[in-house]
Amino acid sequence: MKYPSSIDKEIQIVKEIVSDWPVEVDFNNVIKWILQFDTEDFEIPLRIIKYLNVVGYDDLNNALTVAYSKLERMANEKGTKITNKNTLFAGIGDGGKSGAMISYNFRLTNELSEENFLDDESIIFIEEGRIENIVLVDDIVGTGNQAVKEINKLAESVIPLGVKNIFLLTAIGMKEGIRKVEKETSAFIFSAFEYDSIDSVSSLDSVFYEGIEHEQRSILKERIEYYGKSVSKSPLGYGGLGLLITFYYNTPNSTLPVIWSSLNSWIPLFKRVRKINGIASYYRQIDGAKPKRKTRKDSKELILFVEGKTDEIFFELLSPRIKEELGVEKINVISLGGGYRSEKLIKNLEKFSISTYIYVIEKDERSIGYMEISKEYLKNSPFIEAPILAKYFDLVKVWNDEEYRRAFHRLRLKEIELTEESMPEFERHFLRGLPMSMRQRYLEKLIIKYPNIEEIDNLIQLIKEKFIEIKTPPNKS
Repeated sequence: MKYPSSIDKEIQIVKEIVSDWPVEVDFNNVIKWILQFDTEDFEIPLRIIKYLNVVGYDDLNNALTVAYSKLERMANEKGTKITNKNTLFAGIGDGGKSGAMISYNFRLTNELSEENFLDDESIIFIEEGRIENIVLVDDIVGTGNQAVKEINKLAESVIPLGVKNIFLLTAIGMKEGIRKVEKETSAFIFSAFEYDSIDSVSSLDSVFYEGIEHEQRSILKERIEYYGKSVSKSPLGYGGLGLLITFYYNTPNSTLPVIWSSLNSWIPLFKRVRKINGIASYYRQIDGAKPKRKTRKDSKELILFVEGKTDEIFFELLSPRIKEELGVEKINVISLGGGYRSEKLIKNLEKFSISTYIYVIEKDERSIGYMEISKEYLKNSPFIEAPILAKYFDLVKVWNDEEYRRAFHRLRLKEIELTEESMPEFERHFLRGLPMSMRQRYLEKLIIKYPNIEEIDNLIQLIKEKFIEIKTPPNKS
């Protein structure tokens, strides 16, 4: 058959691209997909095929290996052991998610025991308090909305049962979605490949529009949305991301719907598979779990529940001093992320915790509303209010240190005038804005070289007073 002249010259190029994909695709189906577009819009499917990122079996396995390597490196720096005795793995999500498929590949690629993956039998290890780490595995984090929802829901159930760390590993991550997960959960996230809007259709600066004048780019995007509206409620995919990504077994819903949708008799290029269960299918069992450990009211362990991952690093670095001052054998620092505003999590911790614990709330004038919510939920729990992190360092000396000034320059902080009022801004960009591995290194150096001794002493004294208050039996006279 001879193809329309409008695409005939492009067919050979399309054939070459499709033949290089790491999956077998019926070329006749590719042609049928292209021909669904109006003749004047053939540039759209041709560009989609040219820029589509098709992730094959080997590509996925390599990415999962890289993500796991990143996790183990960070875990070693953090002093957290990832072993087959204290760690469970699970695919995340259900519905259109592919967590179960991903976790299977992840297990084979990293030579992990099947017994270390969440199932009906392994939940008992969480109940017995043997599990310190849960590693969630997924193919992609897009907007981060679903990951945030599921991680926080999981944290409500497992942190009270002794789980200290939740990790999320993905082959691919959108930078905005990664930031959302880091900001709104207690999880550490590792993606092998991090993409930005410039790698999608949503941004007019994307490589997808290469060679097209700016005005024409807007017109082309509008035509993509026109077709998207006929096959999906979200013309550019979930969250409006407009991704150009598909995996050999499934296509994310944040990818352009014209690629995967079959609504209204549309012929998909890569059909989207549904109903592959992940960890969400076990939530009911985990929610019903009860700790099987013996209660140790005289435990010489103190748990500090802090708000964010940066706070966790800071308090872990201080833990030898706190341990010595309080005379306890062990200090555990656990970040709760958004859990501070989860009434269910707080109640579960009150109900199931077997160790002495103290919540640390940061007194930040920028988030008074959140502080009040947290304090309301914590009214029956021991907590202290501590200054913002920046107060624990001599920032004048930090500001004049050449090593840090180079970091400030990269983060565009050099124009900030260092004052009491600018401390929160400095903290947000520098102490909390750096990559996790750099935060660990910089905080460690700051505590050694430029500590604000008075503020650190005051903090430890606050913790000590609250600890004594908890340990002192009430006066019954």
